[in-house]
Amino acid sequence: MECNWEAFLPNILEDLTEEEMGKFKYQLKNITLAKDYSHIKRGTLQKANTAALLAETLIQHYGEEYSKTVTHDVLIAINQRNLAEMIISKMVKSETSMGKSGKKPNKRKQDNETKPDEAKLSKKIQNLIFSMKPSGSTTHWAKPQTINDTEETNKNQCFNDLIQRLNLECYYAKKMTKVHFLLIKKISFLDIQPTAERELPYCFLEKLLALDYNLRFLVYRKTISNLSQAVTIESERNLSKFEGFFMIKEGHSAPIPTCIHPMDIQMAIFHCADDFTRQFILTKLSICQFALPFLVPNPHSSQVEIPLWSLGQIRKSWKEVEKLGWETKIKNYDNQPISLQPTHIVSFIRIGNFVSTSKSQILNFLLSKGKHDHFFHNYFGKNNKNCLLMAGMVEICWFCPGGRAEDRFENCIAFTNLHGNAEIHEKQAKFLHEVSSVTVLLLSASENGSGSAKMNTSTLHKFWNPHKPLICLFENVENILDEKYAPNKVRIGIKNLNKVELADKITATLAQLLKESASPCSLNNCANIARNYGFIIDEDQRHLKEAGRKANSIVDLLRKVKLSQIKENLLPLQGQLWHDWCKKDQEFYQLREKGNKNIEQYKNEIEKEKQNIRWEQYHKVVHLNGLMESFLQSLQSHPETHTELYFLQRLSLLIEELTKTDLENLHQRHHFLLTQVQTEKLKQSKTGSIRRWEADLEAISREICDSTLAPEHLLRELGQIYEALEETSSQTNPLYLSVPQIAADLMVSGVPIELMDGDASYVPLKWVAAVFDKVSEKLGDKKVFVLSVLGLQNSGKSTLLHAMFGLQFSLGTRKYNQGAYMQLLKVEEIFREEVGFDFLLVVDSEGLKALQPMNKARSKENELATFITALGNLTLVNIWGPNLSEIQDVLQIAVHAFLRMKQLNTTPGCLFVHQNTEETIDTNQSLAKRQQLQEKLDGMALAAARCEQCSDVHCFSDVIKFDIRTHIHYFAHLWEGYPPMAPPNPCYSHNVQQLKSRILKFAKEESKESILKISEFKVRIWDLWKALVKENFIFRFKNTQEVVAVAKLETTYNAWTWELRNYVLDLQNQLIKQIWNELAQEIPRSSVECQVVRKYEAIKQELEKYFREDQDRDTLAPWRRKFEDDLKTLKKELVVETIRKCEDVINGKKIQDLIKVQKGKIEHKLQEKFRELSMSGKSTVLHEKELRDMFHKIWSENISTVLPPSLPIADDPNVDVDLENILLEHFKQQPHIVSKIRYRDTKKPFSINYSKHVITSQKSQVNAPSVEDFEKDIIMNTTTQIMKVVKETINIREQSSQGYSSSYFHEILQVIDTQTAAATQGLTFVLSNRYKLELALELFQEAASSFKRMCAAFKRANNPVLYLEGQKEEIFNNFKLSCQNCSNIH
Repeated sequence: MECNWEAFLPNILEDLTEEEMGKFKYQLKNITLAKDYSHIKRGTLQKANTAALLAETLIQHYGEEYSKTVTHDVLIAINQRNLAEMIISKMVKSETSMGKSGKKPNKRKQDNETKPDEAKLSKKIQNLIFSMKPSGSTTHWAKPQTINDTEETNKNQCFNDLIQRLNLECYYAKKMTKVHFLLIKKISFLDIQPTAERELPYCFLEKLLALDYNLRFLVYRKTISNLSQAVTIESERNLSKFEGFFMIKEGHSAPIPTCIHPMDIQMAIFHCADDFTRQFILTKLSICQFALPFLVPNPHSSQVEIPLWSLGQIRKSWKEVEKLGWETKIKNYDNQPISLQPTHIVSFIRIGNFVSTSKSQILNFLLSKGKHDHFFHNYFGKNNKNCLLMAGMVEICWFCPGGRAEDRFENCIAFTNLHGNAEIHEKQAKFLHEVSSVTVLLLSASENGSGSAKMNTSTLHKFWNPHKPLICLFENVENILDEKYAPNKVRIGIKNLNKVELADKITATLAQLLKESASPCSLNNCANIARNYGFIIDEDQRHLKEAGRKANSIVDLLRKVKLSQIKENLLPLQGQLWHDWCKKDQEFYQLREKGNKNIEQYKNEIEKEKQNIRWEQYHKVVHLNGLMESFLQSLQSHPETHTELYFLQRLSLLIEELTKTDLENLHQRHHFLLTQVQTEKLKQSKTGSIRRWEADLEAISREICDSTLAPEHLLRELGQIYEALEETSSQTNPLYLSVPQIAADLMVSGVPIELMDGDASYVPLKWVAAVFDKVSEKLGDKKVFVLSVLGLQNSGKSTLLHAMFGLQFSLGTRKYNQGAYMQLLKVEEIFREEVGFDFLLVVDSEGLKALQPMNKARSKENELATFITALGNLTLVNIWGPNLSEIQDVLQIAVHAFLRMKQLNTTPGCLFVHQNTEETIDTNQSLAKRQQLQEKLDGMALAAARCEQCSDVHCFSDVIKFDIRTHIHYFAHLWEGYPPMAPPNPCYSHNVQQLKSRILKFAKEESKESILKISEFKVRIWDLWKALVKENFIFRFKNTQEVVAVAKLETTYNAWTWELRNYVLDLQNQLIKQIWNELAQEIPRSSVECQVVRKYEAIKQELEKYFREDQDRDTLAPWRRKFEDDLKTLKKELVVETIRKCEDVINGKKIQDLIKVQKGKIEHKLQEKFRELSMSGKSTVLHEKELRDMFHKIWSENISTVLPPSLPIADDPNVDVDLENILLEHFKQQPHIVSKIRYRDTKKPFSINYSKHVITSQKSQVNAPSVEDFEKDIIMNTTTQIMKVVKETINIREQSSQGYSSSYFHEILQVIDTQTAAATQGLTFVLSNRYKLELALELFQEAASSFKRMCAAFKRANNPVLYLEGQKEEIFNNFKLSCQNCSNIH
């Protein structure tokens, strides 16, 4: 025996794959052992790297006998029950052979006794294993069913044959993962119809993915030609015989091979699926309104399993009517986890083998009046009644009321159906009776001669509980006389009752019994009862319990903090610090708050502030809080069990439970306030209550944002941990390497990863790059086709992605998140070369038109739409309804942004999906609808092109690839009927499949160069985001119409403001002349203000008239306050500048007058001093130093009387800063304006570039004509004239000695605008904005030097100190000259 076991054990272990061997070793270290036994050391297990070495280690450590028990238990723990049973089978055979070895038995006796002996030995082995198990072991052995060993063996063989026919051997048991399920396969291109039995599972899964409930009719039948192939030759011989055709001879009929039952396909896949795939399958089946497996017998044993964890993700919505006296109230249950909800359970059970009535049909009429078959019944396919895997299985389905009068029941009720005879499946029947509020038995009352019914009274007696309601349906009885039984026991004869009558009768009876029944029971409670029956509960797996424990510990930490303060206190890195960093980073490129600092200085300050923020984050990383430490430990990868994935899902459910009530209350409050504000605005009310409600609404919005919590936010914190470490050069910290690896592992496992932080509306570039680097290391630098998805919230986008690819972008179910998420899908190996890529990366946008603070700029929404659209090879635009009205604004801004970001060189494709809009069958009408959409899109693109002066864009497809014939899809309504009991519309499923096929065909036809590798896509994200951040103009607008209207207004506004500036310049000139001519000793501020206000009021009236009468007045209404405030600010600045300049001139005039008086005195004293030297006999020849010392002494003694006691200190004008600010404001519409101004010194001298500086009319641009020679002459002359006029203007200003004013720069701009407009009037071309900008840069640079000289000269002339310093040197030189003359005379 020892030799046999030593030889047999390695063979068993060799059947395990590398991954399963890892699981085996993992469980070996954790399994519960009997007393006096210890676990094998980790190092010893690591050395046992082959099956033979591991087998030897097991036998040496545990001994021969106990090693059998340990091996068996570990195989059971890793779901390798077939190998565990092989151990028992081998042991049985070994014992039998040992019994035979002593004496050769009599052949007849051997034949008669072998099977009983084997049965005894089998039981003996099982008892032996039980005896060696430690107390508390969780492995369950089901009680043998009442079927003999031969039937069990046949059943096992039939199941093995089924698995083989379906080509699922490699997936059994529980080896099919979601990656296998969601694999992009070639079958996705094709019509989902099987061509062989082995294709049935894949067709089934594709239909299930697309929510096509016709998967229940999925069968494969061989063609008639295949069936009759064997008799073809004989038939040909008899073709000439007329009579033979109508007569079937014996042996000429061919048996039709049995088709695989649809439910066998479903359950075979279920048995092959791992926990996550089971969960996904059940979720899809639930959406299709199908009954779900509740009690599932093992196909290779008598064990029964409850897939509780798989059922945990099933969610239902319903409405219950609550009656309060005469009033009724609707209570909503929205998206509830049904396994946690206590509901009444009604179980349907058949007793006997001769009942012809279908329980499933009865249930279908109860649930949906027969409109949908929730439970599969044999009448689906009358020629295919044999179902292998349904016997003994219990299915469950919920009735969910809609709050309507026609609902059969007022409350949510769970209906269960036991397949097969309860006499055979006693344990399942007994369990159902215990957990059910009402049990419904279906009986056949076959009468004998005496008229009494033949029934199995022992089985029926188990259902006779005085406290349990019971309904008995007798199929062969028409009417049953009323007899006195317990009030909760009801008998119904169903013979000759049609389906409607029977359903009505059962409904009335159930309604009465449920009112008096016991309390409802949840599935979790059922599982507790099921453990007493020895049923296997999937949640009892060790790794699931471990994941649940970790998730509970996280939520315990969260409960200690107020919900709205969790992010601030426990997730501090993604809070205010990160938001401040994002604002600083954006300001670094956009310079909206630059003020009076030059660009280089301002950018350096921002960089230091950004670095300081990162250091603050770093200190929080060093002292990481308990929440994030626990979260990081829980996310450590476990390839054998994927505990981290179980943990994330459990955590999501617990966090949802934690936040649900508070968020629901906040949303109700938000809805109330929003309704109030909208109502008052419709009334055009101007009461203060609107402002108060708006403030409350904004506060509630912020609180909702703060209170919204999901695992995504904890994963976001990991990103900020990495970014803080990366930017503080802390690469030695262990988290620096481990954190991106964790995210990469999750992404490869199918978990969505955040690309753009929706709260900050920013992309953490370094974090995203690090994650992609780790993904590339793990998978290789594979090619990815990027599908972007754009759509408003509640437009059906998430359902579409779930139906098309099985994606669910939120780990939680309450999708209040914003931003962008990405998810990776693998492409089938054999399909990769054909399509040209290895993975499909889907990028989904969240938050368009989402709940957000009212003051949040629309620019964030436009940035998100542009980012999503530009990122993908193909963008799916999801629209609710037939037109673009809801999304056309953000789409138009995205197109507009593409034209401005030409350096990206991107032309993505675009597909439009119109949800809830069936395509018109009439071809002409359909084409008209498509052409109407085409015209709208072309109009949007053309308007943006005109605005950006892009003459090479004439239609939408010039910017985004679009084909009117194939890129527009109309989707039927999702539901076939009224929710919550309506199944998905088969037309919707068909639309999903067509769209998926179109997407894959587009990808297949895409040029190979445009499909990037992972490393290249990482760079593309970086470049795209940097381009978006630098774009500081277009995203603030609603649409291109608003851009054009505002641009037109700004042109007019600039003309008005120049009028005001020019008026003030003239006013300054007049006032300065008055001062110099001594007509004014001082200039009162009120006088200046009065004169400026007159002009200001005239312009203000023009502005008000514009907003009142312009054709775009409605579009411009939101901008009115901005322009009025800007005009008011300009007026104040001009008044201050005028007063300051007049005061400077007055001070200068006073000091000049005083110096004239003192000058003579000083000169006289100097002469007197020189005479004294001469008369004293000293040498009159003095060195310059002696002269200067003498001069300084006399100057200091006399000049102090001239200077005023205190001089006003005023900042000097900064000409360079004025130059930058004026160009930034005037040319803010130009792309990359900041960099062009910043590096203006490095640019070459201005020269005309006709291709970039000249825009011909759109109509004449079709053939791209060149600029004519006479047009070139006009352009050259215009440029020369502009330069001449600007030079003359500067000379005039310089000679006026009135100093510098920033208005002089505006004067140059006015010259450029007026001269270019006059030169091109009536011609077929215009000079582009780029021409104006580059010419302005050249002229501004030249003018700045003159303006600096003017500023310095004015300061020297009017600043007392500088003026005196200038006069001091002049007087000294005169004194020095006079001294020299005197010395020469002597």
